[in-house]
Amino acid sequence: MIAADALPWATNSLHWKHRQFDRSSASSASAYVLARIRGDILSAYFKPGAKLYLKILTDRYETSVAPVREALAVLSGAGLVISESQRGFRVAQASRTDFQDIATLRMQMEITALEQSIERGDSCWVEEICSVYERFSHLSQKAGQHNPISDAWESYHREFHFSLISRCGSPTLLNFCSQLHDRFDRYRRLTLPFGSYMAGTAGDHEEIKNAAIRRDTKVATALIREHIQNITDIVLEQYV
Repeated sequence: MIAADALPWATNSLHWKHRQFDRSSASSASAYVLARIRGDILSAYFKPGAKLYLKILTDRYETSVAPVREALAVLSGAGLVISESQRGFRVAQASRTDFQDIATLRMQMEITALEQSIERGDSCWVEEICSVYERFSHLSQKAGQHNPISDAWESYHREFHFSLISRCGSPTLLNFCSQLHDRFDRYRRLTLPFGSYMAGTAGDHEEIKNAAIRRDTKVATALIREHIQNITDIVLEQYV
């Protein structure tokens, strides 16, 4: 299983984010296990540095060793899992320095992808952005909201960002953006457990959407830069 096939969220984000990913919708046992382990790492079910024992994983996902090993190898290449020679796998460690590096690279690559998408995007691209935003806007986080951020919000938030850059024309760039987005979101979800933390940046999405669909590249890229930087600053303020 090569990375591009194993990571459907990288090159075809719009067509899977809003659906519950289960065995019946998975293309293979490996794809199912990959999605489940990825989700458990991003949600911090498996903490940074945690040992990923094959017996625990095969029991949890009701599968054999082969799909688990395959999924762990893919996630190792994506930076979420560390392969230790002769010692198995563990979740990637977390640090402020690593997060700042990820945030900087995510900003650079997402801005590049957005610029190219604005240049190449057609009317269908505009419709997709507006459709995703319409669904996402109903789930905006509010000040004083002390419930955990929902899986639905996480799903549509990611889908919105990838709808913006989906027409960049480079599957490789989308793959890199996907990996960086995952690694960035892991820190956000580790550090900001409640919806109220995201309330301050909730309004950014509409402004970004409006600038993108009117093809104002300068404003759109400035807004996405500011948006990512604001979340980065919030994470760093709360980071322990």
